Amino acid sequence: MAKSAGLSSSFFLGGFDISGDVSAIDRIAGPRTTYDVTAINVSATERIYGRGDAEIDFTTFFNDASGQEHLALRGLPRTDVIALACLQSTAGDVCAFTEGKQIDYNWSRPDDGSLTGKVSVRGDGAALEWGTLVIAKTTVEGTGNSASQDNGASSAAGAAAVVMCTAFSGSNYTATLQDSTDDSSFATLIAFTQITAVNKAERKTVSGTINRYTRVNHAGTFSAVDVIVAIRRGDAADIDGY
Repeated sequence: MAKSAGLSSSFFLGGFDISGDVSAIDRIAGPRTTYDVTAINVSATERIYGRGDAEIDFTTFFNDASGQEHLALRGLPRTDVIALACLQSTAGDVCAFTEGKQIDYNWSRPDDGSLTGKVSVRGDGAALEWGTLVIAKTTVEGTGNSASQDNGASSAAGAAAVVMCTAFSGSNYTATLQDSTDDSSFATLIAFTQITAVNKAERKTVSGTINRYTRVNHAGTFSAVDVIVAIRRGDAADIDGY
Protein backbone atom coordinates (compact mmCIF):
# COMPACT_ATOMS: atom_id res chain seq x y z
CA MET A 1 0.00 0.00 0.00
CA ALA A 2 1.14 3.55 -0.65
CA LYS A 3 0.00 7.16 -0.40
CA SER A 4 -2.00 8.32 -3.38
CA ALA A 5 -4.00 11.24 -4.70
CA GLY A 6 -7.52 11.13 -6.05
CA LEU A 7 -6.51 11.41 -9.69
CA SER A 8 -8.09 9.03 -12.22
CA SER A 9 -11.09 8.43 -9.98
CA SER A 10 -14.42 7.17 -11.32
CA PHE A 11 -18.02 7.22 -10.16
CA PHE A 12 -20.95 4.95 -10.95
CA LEU A 13 -24.59 5.12 -9.92
CA GLY A 14 -27.32 2.62 -10.73
CA GLY A 15 -25.46 1.13 -13.67
CA PHE A 16 -24.51 4.50 -15.18
CA ASP A 17 -20.89 5.60 -15.54
CA ILE A 18 -21.14 9.30 -14.78
CA SER A 19 -17.44 9.79 -14.06
CA GLY A 20 -17.12 12.35 -16.85
CA ASP A 21 -19.87 14.53 -15.35
CA VAL A 22 -18.82 14.42 -11.69
CA SER A 23 -16.60 17.33 -10.68
CA ALA A 24 -16.10 16.30 -7.06
CA ILE A 25 -16.88 13.54 -4.62
CA ASP A 26 -17.73 15.79 -1.70
CA ARG A 27 -18.20 13.24 1.05
CA ILE A 28 -17.79 9.52 1.61
CA ALA A 29 -18.76 8.73 5.18
CA GLY A 30 -19.80 5.82 7.34
CA PRO A 31 -20.98 7.47 10.56
CA ARG A 32 -21.98 5.47 13.62
CA THR A 33 -24.40 6.57 16.29
CA THR A 34 -23.42 6.02 19.90
CA TYR A 35 -25.49 5.58 23.04
CA ASP A 36 -24.63 7.14 26.36
CA VAL A 37 -24.45 4.35 28.96
CA THR A 38 -22.61 6.25 31.66
CA ALA A 39 -22.96 4.71 35.09
CA ILE A 40 -23.08 6.71 38.31
CA ASN A 41 -19.81 5.20 39.56
CA VAL A 42 -17.60 6.65 36.76
CA SER A 43 -16.43 10.21 36.07
CA ALA A 44 -16.32 10.14 32.27
CA THR A 45 -18.88 9.37 29.59
CA GLU A 46 -19.26 5.74 28.57
CA ARG A 47 -20.58 4.94 25.11
CA ILE A 48 -21.55 1.90 23.07
CA TYR A 49 -22.03 1.77 19.33
CA GLY A 50 -25.46 2.03 17.77
CA ARG A 51 -26.61 2.03 14.16
CA GLY A 52 -24.28 2.47 11.21
CA ASP A 53 -25.00 4.55 8.12
CA ALA A 54 -23.59 5.43 4.71
CA GLU A 55 -23.31 8.83 3.07
CA ILE A 56 -22.00 9.57 -0.43
CA ASP A 57 -22.33 13.14 -1.72
CA PHE A 58 -21.09 14.44 -5.06
CA THR A 59 -21.16 17.45 -7.37
CA THR A 60 -22.06 17.08 -11.03
CA PHE A 61 -22.15 19.12 -14.21
CA PHE A 62 -25.36 19.15 -16.25
CA ASN A 63 -25.32 16.70 -19.17
CA ASP A 64 -28.56 15.55 -20.79
CA ALA A 65 -26.88 13.41 -23.46
CA SER A 66 -27.87 9.75 -23.70
CA GLY A 67 -26.53 7.69 -20.82
CA GLN A 68 -25.13 10.67 -18.92
CA GLU A 69 -25.84 12.22 -15.54
CA HIS A 70 -29.26 13.82 -16.15
CA LEU A 71 -30.76 10.56 -17.36
CA ALA A 72 -29.19 8.72 -14.43
CA LEU A 73 -30.23 11.17 -11.72
CA ARG A 74 -33.38 13.04 -12.76
CA GLY A 75 -35.85 10.31 -11.79
CA LEU A 76 -35.20 10.45 -8.03
CA PRO A 77 -36.37 6.82 -7.80
CA ARG A 78 -38.32 5.53 -4.82
CA THR A 79 -36.35 2.29 -4.96
CA ASP A 80 -32.75 1.95 -3.80
CA VAL A 81 -29.80 2.85 -6.00
CA ILE A 82 -26.20 1.65 -5.78
CA ALA A 83 -23.44 4.27 -5.66
CA LEU A 84 -19.84 3.22 -6.29
CA ALA A 85 -16.92 5.62 -5.88
CA CYS A 86 -13.55 4.34 -7.12
CA LEU A 87 -10.58 6.26 -5.78
CA GLN A 88 -8.45 4.84 -8.59
CA SER A 89 -9.50 2.89 -11.66
CA THR A 90 -7.53 -0.37 -11.75
CA ALA A 91 -8.36 -3.86 -10.49
CA GLY A 92 -7.31 -4.15 -6.86
CA ASP A 93 -7.76 -0.43 -6.15
CA VAL A 94 -9.81 0.87 -3.23
CA CYS A 95 -13.46 1.82 -3.69
CA ALA A 96 -16.47 2.64 -1.54
CA PHE A 97 -20.07 1.66 -2.21
CA THR A 98 -23.51 1.65 -0.70
CA GLU A 99 -27.05 0.68 -1.61
CA GLY A 100 -29.50 3.33 -0.52
CA LYS A 101 -31.73 6.29 -1.29
CA GLN A 102 -30.91 9.11 -3.69
CA ILE A 103 -32.42 11.88 -1.62
CA ASP A 104 -31.89 14.95 -3.81
CA TYR A 105 -30.94 16.42 -7.18
CA ASN A 106 -30.32 20.10 -6.47
CA TRP A 107 -28.99 22.71 -8.87
CA SER A 108 -27.24 26.05 -8.58
CA ARG A 109 -26.66 28.66 -11.30
CA PRO A 110 -24.73 31.61 -9.80
CA ASP A 111 -24.14 34.91 -11.58
CA ASP A 112 -20.95 33.68 -13.21
CA GLY A 113 -23.10 31.44 -15.42
CA SER A 114 -21.85 28.08 -14.13
CA LEU A 115 -24.31 25.25 -13.52
CA THR A 116 -23.65 22.50 -10.97
CA GLY A 117 -25.78 19.96 -9.19
CA LYS A 118 -25.53 18.42 -5.74
CA VAL A 119 -26.61 14.82 -5.14
CA SER A 120 -26.69 12.74 -1.95
CA VAL A 121 -27.10 9.01 -1.45
CA ARG A 122 -27.88 7.65 2.01
CA GLY A 123 -27.56 3.99 2.96
CA ASP A 124 -30.63 1.80 3.42
CA GLY A 125 -30.03 -1.11 5.78
CA ALA A 126 -26.25 -1.34 5.41
CA ALA A 127 -23.30 0.76 6.52
CA LEU A 128 -20.78 2.23 4.09
CA GLU A 129 -18.65 -0.50 2.53
CA TRP A 130 -14.99 0.10 1.75
CA GLY A 131 -13.75 -2.54 -0.65
CA THR A 132 -11.59 -3.19 -3.69
CA LEU A 133 -12.21 -3.61 -7.40
CA VAL A 134 -12.22 -7.21 -8.58
CA ILE A 135 -12.44 -5.82 -12.10
CA ALA A 136 -12.33 -2.16 -12.98
CA LYS A 137 -14.66 -0.98 -15.72
CA THR A 138 -13.95 -3.44 -18.53
CA THR A 139 -15.39 -4.13 -21.97
CA VAL A 140 -16.03 -7.87 -22.06
CA GLU A 141 -16.44 -9.29 -25.57
CA GLY A 142 -16.82 -12.98 -24.84
CA THR A 143 -17.33 -15.61 -22.17
CA GLY A 144 -14.49 -16.59 -19.86
CA ASN A 145 -12.77 -15.46 -16.69
CA SER A 146 -11.17 -12.23 -15.57
CA ALA A 147 -7.66 -12.11 -14.18
CA SER A 148 -7.64 -13.16 -10.55
CA GLN A 149 -6.96 -10.86 -7.62
CA ASP A 150 -4.64 -11.95 -4.83
CA ASN A 151 -6.09 -10.63 -1.55
CA GLY A 152 -3.15 -11.86 0.50
CA ALA A 153 -5.11 -14.25 2.72
CA SER A 154 -8.56 -15.71 3.21
CA SER A 155 -11.14 -14.07 5.47
CA ALA A 156 -13.92 -15.59 7.56
CA ALA A 157 -16.62 -12.93 7.97
CA GLY A 158 -18.46 -12.99 4.65
CA ALA A 159 -18.56 -10.27 2.01
CA ALA A 160 -20.68 -7.85 0.03
CA ALA A 161 -20.16 -7.33 -3.69
CA VAL A 162 -21.64 -5.15 -6.40
CA VAL A 163 -21.83 -5.46 -10.17
CA MET A 164 -22.72 -2.70 -12.61
CA CYS A 165 -23.36 -2.94 -16.33
CA THR A 166 -22.89 0.40 -18.09
CA ALA A 167 -23.06 -0.79 -21.72
CA PHE A 168 -24.77 -3.85 -23.18
CA SER A 169 -24.99 -5.49 -26.58
CA GLY A 170 -26.48 -8.96 -26.82
CA SER A 171 -29.22 -11.12 -25.33
CA ASN A 172 -27.99 -11.79 -21.79
CA TYR A 173 -24.94 -11.60 -19.56
CA THR A 174 -24.21 -13.12 -16.14
CA ALA A 175 -21.35 -12.20 -13.83
CA THR A 176 -20.34 -14.75 -11.21
CA LEU A 177 -17.86 -13.87 -8.49
CA GLN A 178 -15.62 -16.84 -7.75
CA ASP A 179 -12.95 -17.56 -5.15
CA SER A 180 -10.05 -19.99 -4.76
CA THR A 181 -7.50 -21.12 -2.21
CA ASP A 182 -4.77 -21.81 -4.77
CA ASP A 183 -5.48 -19.52 -7.78
CA SER A 184 -6.22 -22.62 -9.83
CA SER A 185 -9.46 -24.27 -8.75
CA PHE A 186 -12.29 -21.72 -8.45
CA ALA A 187 -15.84 -22.09 -7.12
CA THR A 188 -18.90 -19.83 -7.13
CA LEU A 189 -18.96 -17.28 -4.34
CA ILE A 190 -21.76 -14.94 -5.52
CA ALA A 191 -23.93 -15.50 -8.60
CA PHE A 192 -25.37 -12.18 -9.72
CA THR A 193 -28.73 -11.95 -11.46
CA GLN A 194 -28.68 -12.31 -15.24
CA ILE A 195 -28.51 -8.96 -17.06
CA THR A 196 -30.55 -8.39 -20.21
CA ALA A 197 -30.35 -4.59 -20.59
CA VAL A 198 -28.00 -1.71 -20.00
CA ASN A 199 -27.72 0.40 -16.81
CA LYS A 200 -28.18 -2.40 -14.30
CA ALA A 201 -26.66 -2.69 -10.84
CA GLU A 202 -26.92 -5.22 -8.02
CA ARG A 203 -25.49 -5.76 -4.55
CA LYS A 204 -25.35 -9.21 -2.96
CA THR A 205 -23.87 -10.61 0.24
CA VAL A 206 -22.48 -13.96 1.30
CA SER A 207 -21.54 -15.36 4.70
CA GLY A 208 -18.62 -17.51 5.79
CA THR A 209 -15.12 -17.93 4.37
CA ILE A 210 -13.87 -15.88 1.43
CA ASN A 211 -10.82 -17.54 -0.05
CA ARG A 212 -7.60 -15.71 -0.89
CA TYR A 213 -8.09 -15.34 -4.65
CA THR A 214 -11.11 -13.86 -6.42
CA ARG A 215 -12.11 -13.45 -10.05
CA VAL A 216 -15.21 -12.89 -12.21
CA ASN A 217 -16.64 -15.43 -14.63
CA HIS A 218 -18.41 -13.94 -17.66
CA ALA A 219 -21.21 -16.02 -19.20
CA GLY A 220 -24.14 -15.54 -21.54
CA THR A 221 -24.99 -14.59 -25.10
CA PHE A 222 -23.54 -11.15 -25.79
CA SER A 223 -21.14 -9.36 -28.11
CA ALA A 224 -19.92 -6.68 -25.69
CA VAL A 225 -20.74 -5.50 -22.19
CA ASP A 226 -19.06 -2.90 -19.98
CA VAL A 227 -18.99 -4.14 -16.40
CA ILE A 228 -17.38 -3.35 -13.07
CA VAL A 229 -17.31 -5.60 -9.98
CA ALA A 230 -16.25 -4.65 -6.45
CA ILE A 231 -16.06 -6.61 -3.19
CA ARG A 232 -15.94 -5.70 0.46
CA ARG A 233 -14.72 -8.49 2.76
CA GLY A 234 -16.26 -8.64 6.20
CA ASP A 235 -14.11 -8.25 9.29
CA ALA A 236 -14.45 -9.99 12.64
CA ALA A 237 -14.63 -6.56 14.29
CA ASP A 238 -17.64 -5.46 12.21
CA ILE A 239 -20.71 -4.38 14.14
CA ASP A 240 -22.92 -5.77 11.40
CA GLY A 241 -21.84 -9.07 9.88
CA TYR A 242 -22.74 -10.66 6.56
